[in-house]
Amino acid sequence: MQKVLIAPWGNFSNWEKAIYLFDGIEKESKSSISAIYEKINPDKVYILVLDTLSNLESENYEDIVKEVREKATEYIEANLDISNYEVIVCPGVGTFPNGKFFGNLADYYSYTLYELSKRFDGNLEVHLDLTHGLNYMPVLTYRAVKDLLDILSIKNKVKLTVYNSDPYREKETLHIHIVEDINIIPSYNIKGFTTNIVNTTKFLEKKEKGKIMKNVNSNPKIKELKELKQNINTFLASLVYALPLTYSTFFIKSEVIENKIDEIIKLYISNIVIDSKNKELKRHLKFEEGFNNLVKAYFASKVCEVPELIKDELSLKEIKELKNLLFEENPRAQFIENEIASIYNIINTKYNLKELRELLEKWIPVYKFRKETADKFNIRNFLAHAGFEKSITEIYISLNENLNIEKTLLRYNKEYIEEKNGIKKFIYKYNDKAGKSESTDILEKIENELLNKK
Repeated sequence: MQKVLIAPWGNFSNWEKAIYLFDGIEKESKSSISAIYEKINPDKVYILVLDTLSNLESENYEDIVKEVREKATEYIEANLDISNYEVIVCPGVGTFPNGKFFGNLADYYSYTLYELSKRFDGNLEVHLDLTHGLNYMPVLTYRAVKDLLDILSIKNKVKLTVYNSDPYREKETLHIHIVEDINIIPSYNIKGFTTNIVNTTKFLEKKEKGKIMKNVNSNPKIKELKELKQNINTFLASLVYALPLTYSTFFIKSEVIENKIDEIIKLYISNIVIDSKNKELKRHLKFEEGFNNLVKAYFASKVCEVPELIKDELSLKEIKELKNLLFEENPRAQFIENEIASIYNIINTKYNLKELRELLEKWIPVYKFRKETADKFNIRNFLAHAGFEKSITEIYISLNENLNIEKTLLRYNKEYIEEKNGIKKFIYKYNDKAGKSESTDILEKIENELLNKK
């Protein structure tokens, strides 16, 4: 299990040495991180600092980030005996002796979520030191870390330990306390993605706001993202509602989402204006909740990808394997078990061998397999049957030479699924008793269920 240590820092330039005491380790240092580092011996350290530490001597934001990163690196090298660390520069707000920084305070959470989502992976033990963060940093860092770990634990073993030390007092020993020490239980309470990804801040005239948002909305990758919205939410719904066949059929790769997130970050940074003469930095864009949920969708895709089970059809064995990998802790996992048991029960009780042979080696609708009739699509039935709704799902049964069932496969009816430019549609066509044809956009129904989830 990989072990990482994360610490949000405020202005480290005026920190004084103290004796830090932690679980038998006594360390004189300018930071609590030294004692924790020596005790846990992490594989990687992430130091989160704010761009508000810049002197704003350049009007290029990349120079600002470089300046702050170099300051933090020089401080670490001169004062702390740690290695394998990385400094992550995040957006901050406030008025300081070195300058004024205007923007949306919650952007710190969004940006931290984005940066850590790229770095978290696999079985993970996270140690979070909240001793030094500037006012809003500790709570927003904790929130970002916890939100990601809730998703990471769907497929991995994850542990979180949170630390804080006594307040600094000159010439006194400061004890480092464990605030929280928990094994993370998977959370499937993932919110749907909406396209309110960024918005303008209050530091702009109305005319300028319209110009910036027009530029954002006309960006080709933002347009692509909006077209992907339904597919992204279908994938998320497959996790939330434990829908294995929906997952395998409509899985969306993390690289596809990451590409769009990187473009949003570029737009965000390109709309940071720096006045080096008056020492002011203004952010003209802010992140919205849609961006946060998009990052979580990217992270969920990265965490939950099972390449060998991403395909149009699944055997009952593969469905059970997928349940064990991704849905074991999902309260709705029992619905999957119920569907598998129901299929075996029908085979054993509804058919004699002759009848069963007539169903072999061909795809037939599940409603025919159940000796029932097709129904108009109902989202409640779809969710209650773990996505194996009888009118849109097909079954394929084969026997071996000993006349035992060799394989039972399930898939969605291919006649209802279309794909164009990487975007999938799932349109169910149904004839009522009067012969009137109706069409239902199934992915729209799934998405609405997710977005309206309380």
